Amino acid sequence: MEFVYFSFLQGVVAFFAPCAVALLPGYIVAYISRTGESQLDFSSKFMRGLKLAFLSILGILVIYALAGALIVVASQILKAYMKWVTIGMGGIIIVLGGLIIAGKDIAFSVNMNQNTDSSSEAWEAFIFGVSYAIGALGCLFPLFLVVATQAMGAPSLLLGGSYIFAYFTGISLMMITAILLSTFARDLFIKYLRKILPHMDKITGTLLILAGGYVIYYQTILI
Repeated sequence: MEFVYFSFLQGVVAFFAPCAVALLPGYIVAYISRTGESQLDFSSKFMRGLKLAFLSILGILVIYALAGALIVVASQILKAYMKWVTIGMGGIIIVLGGLIIAGKDIAFSVNMNQNTDSSSEAWEAFIFGVSYAIGALGCLFPLFLVVATQAMGAPSLLLGGSYIFAYFTGISLMMITAILLSTFARDLFIKYLRKILPHMDKITGTLLILAGGYVIYYQTILI
């Protein structure tokens, strides 16, 4: 059951992947606060924020579902060696964390131009979610692979599903929180987000090294 909590935390870490979180300021400026949005009352702003958040989450889900399907196919080929594959992924995560701390450029960017037309915001939110998921996987695919392989190796379908659900809950809750904060306090949120972004590499890298170490430890005690 402890791996459920680990999976949830890794979903949170995935949200803060340097390749993905860098997309937030541009999305907030371009799409979250459109012309006339300030005239909405609290409940309308809240519902609009939730709508955009859930559409973004849907985009994330589509990309992770595709990645998960590819992992399932690959796992059938490597089924007998999945424990060692997971340990290897733990090592890769540690190396990845070290590279991120060292300042290796793994940036992922999407061009977002200012658009005052709100009619297409639902589609834009979905595309933002897709872009965000691609960015997170581009940085931290080994992290998701560890969670996915553990889920497939779980003793029951329910337990394995809980690992994936916990991971997706982690990244989804962060997305909802970020977009709602952007809806009600755009300037303040961007101000602090931009202060944090320069340090995001070191924070994420450190968390990855800890996560990789835990994965290796977790698998070693099961051997």
